[in-house]
Amino acid sequence: MANEVGHAKQEARDDDIVAPMPTRMFLTPVGVDGRAVVGDNITDFDFEDEPVAPFYKRFGLFIGMVILPVLAGILYFGILASGLYVSETKFIVRSASSGADTTLSSLLHTPGLSRAVDETYAVSAFMTSRDITAKLEKNNGLRDLMSRPEADIFNRFPNFHSRDNTEQLYKAYLKLVDIDVDTSTGISTLMTRAYRPEDALALAKQVIAYSDEFINTLNVRAHNDSIAYAEALVKESNARLADVERRLAQYRDKEMILNPEKESGASMEILAKLSTEISRLEAALAQQLAQTPDSPAITPMREKIKSFRVELEKQRQSIAGGANSIASKLEGFERLTLERELAAKGLAAAIIELERSRQFAQTQRIYLQTIVEPNFADLPTRPRRLLSIIAVLVLSLCFYWIVKSLIDIVLEHQA
Repeated sequence: MANEVGHAKQEARDDDIVAPMPTRMFLTPVGVDGRAVVGDNITDFDFEDEPVAPFYKRFGLFIGMVILPVLAGILYFGILASGLYVSETKFIVRSASSGADTTLSSLLHTPGLSRAVDETYAVSAFMTSRDITAKLEKNNGLRDLMSRPEADIFNRFPNFHSRDNTEQLYKAYLKLVDIDVDTSTGISTLMTRAYRPEDALALAKQVIAYSDEFINTLNVRAHNDSIAYAEALVKESNARLADVERRLAQYRDKEMILNPEKESGASMEILAKLSTEISRLEAALAQQLAQTPDSPAITPMREKIKSFRVELEKQRQSIAGGANSIASKLEGFERLTLERELAAKGLAAAIIELERSRQFAQTQRIYLQTIVEPNFADLPTRPRRLLSIIAVLVLSLCFYWIVKSLIDIVLEHQA
């Protein structure tokens, strides 16, 4: 009996030692009456039902960020947005080359027409400028075109959210005009939009017309600048030539010489004649001395030869060898003569350039050539209603997914 009691105590002590339980979750079977089943016994188990979140908390974010924007997009693009008629035209800006250049690069190209790249971008900038907006407003009723009854309350100008001023008018004009330049071909595409097809056609024609006037203005400016430069060059060359002539006249008066070159030539002829005459007289004297040494004609011949030699020396001194010689005066004269020749050639070239500029100004060097005339649209093509609604749906879903992901991350960190 004692052994049984000790054995029971030992079992009780072993039961008191509780082994650590693993962190696992067990499902407790539940009976049909709501009580937990443990082994063969059924025990009562009390629990509370988890509360269900309200509808607006579960779906409010989706409704606010997806459903409502899509409904707004359907309402605006499907019903409220006014249809826009698009008129399209294509043009190219060309420049005329004169073919007068004789450089190597000009030999590789046939004179004629070529694309004017810089002017193309200038025309594009003008078509979307405030200058053409002001012209269209003043002369072509741009405000009336933007405030047609067919326009919706958001795109009409002026409207409830924009001021009626020049800056807002310009921004509204930019929504009606679009231009695209193809850099590979040089062809530019102009698209004008309006609430009536006749307005879109008229707007395209007026934009092309004003752009053509802008090209003509560039031509006139280039021609005037070219002629003014040529005239200034002629005036400068003429003044340079007059200055050289004045200095040459002063040099002649100072040196008391008209033309050193011609005078030196005349002196050289005199030297040649004197040398020839001296040689002839010396030959005659030698013959006279050989035949009749006592002839009374010998003395006069010697005096004559002596006088000729004195004259010969004077002529040599007048040509070269002294401060007043022709050679000393010839250097300054030749320098002034060369300056006069260069000035005369410069004046002739300036006159030729002026005449060329005047002739070139009579032809249009840059002009706008229309390739495709503006078309008359019979159906509105803007806005793209279905595509716009799909875009609103896609963007709304993207924003919804981003916001929901951020909210889930925040809630997870708070838990």
